[in-house]
Amino acid sequence: MDESGTRTEQVYRRLKADILAGQIEPGSTLPFARLKDDYGASMGVLREALMRLTAEGLTVNQPQFGFRVISLSIEDLTDLTATRCTIESMVLRDAVTNGDLEWETRVLTAHHRMERTQKFENGEGSPVTPAWAQAHQEFHEALLSGARSQRMQAIASNLRAAAEVYRQWSIPFEVVKRDVSKEHREIMDLALARNAEEAAAALVRHLSATRDLILKGTQAPQQ
Repeated sequence: MDESGTRTEQVYRRLKADILAGQIEPGSTLPFARLKDDYGASMGVLREALMRLTAEGLTVNQPQFGFRVISLSIEDLTDLTATRCTIESMVLRDAVTNGDLEWETRVLTAHHRMERTQKFENGEGSPVTPAWAQAHQEFHEALLSGARSQRMQAIASNLRAAAEVYRQWSIPFEVVKRDVSKEHREIMDLALARNAEEAAAALVRHLSATRDLILKGTQAPQQ
């Protein structure tokens, strides 16, 4: 990778991390003048990084208005979750049916790394660590990596990236209400047992749980 490509990768990763961590709020505009100061990057590098984030569904490019971070809404969350459940369960069925020994190894390794990585910055309910977020992403990618279609894996990956902002939003509602580690292990165990239908059903429950926590949390009476 040349110097320009390396710089674009660096800025892309920083922007993505800041969006997912809530440092840049949902719906915020992303003017180039401010980004140049904040990230010390040229307009060309910033544009390439933002186009990558737009392809992942984290930013939106509005003609004549420039880029902004996606806005969060219950309607979009519901639509996104339904789409993920359809696509990812289909890809997982294919992976369970066709994955080889190397696939099994990737799944086990990714799960072990995720389980051994510190999840929260400052205890339950606080933001998750960048290391855990990366390990979590790699676990879900490993699960689907045994599927035959690279295009379907790419679609699932883009949907997962768009949903990451919502997953961060759900963190405050997880405490004492959800055992995410148990959910991950159930999906893995069923997948490695080659039970495609049950593994897909467990994945759908896992994805839906985030939606349900947010819906319940945002609709709760304010104290």
